[in-house]
Amino acid sequence: MVDRPDPLWDPALPGDDELVRLEALLGRYRHVPAEGQAWALPPARRAPRWRRPALAMAAMLVACAVGIAAWLPWRLQWSEHHDWAVETDAPALPRTLRVGQTLATSAGETATVQVARIGRMQVLPGTRVRLVDTRAGHHRLELLDGRVRARIWAPPGHFGIAAGDAETVDLGCAFEMQRNLQGEGDIRVLSGWVMHRVQGQETLVPAGSHLRFDASRSGIPLAETASIAFAAQVEQLDLAMAKGERVTGVEAQVAERATDDDRFTILTLLTRYPVLASGPLYPRLAAMFGETVPDPAHRQAWQQGSVHAMNRWWEQVPRPPKAWWLNWRDVLG
Repeated sequence: MVDRPDPLWDPALPGDDELVRLEALLGRYRHVPAEGQAWALPPARRAPRWRRPALAMAAMLVACAVGIAAWLPWRLQWSEHHDWAVETDAPALPRTLRVGQTLATSAGETATVQVARIGRMQVLPGTRVRLVDTRAGHHRLELLDGRVRARIWAPPGHFGIAAGDAETVDLGCAFEMQRNLQGEGDIRVLSGWVMHRVQGQETLVPAGSHLRFDASRSGIPLAETASIAFAAQVEQLDLAMAKGERVTGVEAQVAERATDDDRFTILTLLTRYPVLASGPLYPRLAAMFGETVPDPAHRQAWQQGSVHAMNRWWEQVPRPPKAWWLNWRDVLG
């Protein structure tokens, strides 16, 4: 900073002899614009004030996107057979769960298991679980008996719970599962979807539905709003069809009692047993999909087990089964 007037900064002030001599020597190199062509530097352009926050926000979003793109693969990676962390106030319970180890809670104990880096599972009182396998893209445990709640953030198929010969595969969701010593149990899906498979049979269960199962088979998914009478008739129809017995009276009762909330139940019944398309369930389901006049060709193709015909209605079910990448709160959990 200059504290007093200085001819170096103000040419109007007289300089000393040395400064005058230098000005005379260098003056010949001074640029003198022609008359009428003199110009001045324009003032520096500044972004309007209203644009500055928007530019800052855009820069922040780009930085976040780059950071997340680098972070997501890390969240999904996991060393083979690496222990899972266990959070609990019960002094007798372990603080880690290794492959092959069983975690058992007593009547007054609970524990929260960190499922690698992709989710959390609450082990409720009176429950036994065993870690079967864990590695990047494949995490499996077995529910021996009791009840668990899981919330998973990962692509479909990364996490699954075995129950005897059956397996419940997460399609990216939150769900509850319980099982008794006889292998009977129930799955309730809170968000997203799960798939229950046993002996080659695969059954999808969407949010807001529950599914009963036993050691050898899956039931039919039912909406949480389904009446007790409707649920009993669906189970009766399912068991009869599994034995190859056609009970037309029960078919009519199921079709009559079904509400719009039961659309997925009827869709699953007709998919599992295509022959039912010849009865009253098909026109009831067609009406649920907005087709008041059933298509005879479509109906016949369905009865013959045409996957193309079935997909026409399956594709109208809200998809994807799980937009797992949109559940950003789970990423931070």
